[in-house]
Amino acid sequence: MIVVTRSFAGILDDWLASLGLSGPVRTPRRGSASAVLPLKQWTADVHAAIALAPGPARGLDIARHVQLRHVGPLGYMAVNTQTLGEFLDVYRLLEKWFYGSNWAQLSDDDAQTEIAWDRRYGVPDRVIEQLHVLALVNMARMACPGMPPLLRVDVMNAAQGEAQHYRSAFGCPVRFGQPALRLVFAAEAMQAPVDITHAALSPAWRKRQRTLREALPGATQFVRAVQSAILNTLPGGAPADAVAERLNLSRRTLQRRLTDSACSYRQLLEGVRERHARQLLADPALSLKEIVFLLGYAEQSTFNHACQRWNLGSPGKRLR
Repeated sequence: MIVVTRSFAGILDDWLASLGLSGPVRTPRRGSASAVLPLKQWTADVHAAIALAPGPARGLDIARHVQLRHVGPLGYMAVNTQTLGEFLDVYRLLEKWFYGSNWAQLSDDDAQTEIAWDRRYGVPDRVIEQLHVLALVNMARMACPGMPPLLRVDVMNAAQGEAQHYRSAFGCPVRFGQPALRLVFAAEAMQAPVDITHAALSPAWRKRQRTLREALPGATQFVRAVQSAILNTLPGGAPADAVAERLNLSRRTLQRRLTDSACSYRQLLEGVRERHARQLLADPALSLKEIVFLLGYAEQSTFNHACQRWNLGSPGKRLR
């Protein structure tokens, strides 16, 4: 079932506020029993908001308000990436975690790279399609300000007199009535660098840096590099093999050098997780489920036990 997170649903409040309006937008609140909205309810809320300020291509207009606080875990994962290609990879990792499989399909050749969503879930509501795809493009633009223009965008719905609004929003040709929603990039766009200093990403970047500073004070340069690699791979559980690969080392060499530095991999992983947990629990845009994912835990109960070990108490209470 397609759902929308409570953090993303907040984009409606921000759009209405920009117009000096408020309305019947039932976004889930911090501490509520449900951290997500079913697609049917989200679609109704979007149309209820638009009814307060009708106009053409309103989904595109709402998407222009996307910020880090709306995309939750994606912002925290983006600051661990270096290129647009890596940004799209972590987007797909997040999608797979959230839905259990990848709806987005990535393909590439020497000339271009495509990310596409097909009809497995039906043709999306027209306004929802506008909102969701432009929100992703705008997050990519914020993360990678040097990203070249898209080569093409395909959408499933018909133009219905809004073709110019689409072309203006995406800055490229747009084809309508297509069998899949598709973003087409030039192959070289995948190397566009992520700008971690961008205002949209800087809150997540600052939390990342505090985690690394506090995880093991006085650490050597090598140990700090290991800590950084752990944080980069944490949503996937930060296995030692993945961390070693990121550092261009064998697992055995990683373990030996850590022993020479008088610390263990388990100690570093525990320290990074504890400090990052404190940073994430302080972010009102994240649900407990999202925090558990960002810390690389398979089960919330395991995270709850870790919080007791770290004297953090019940994480659920901190989120209320």
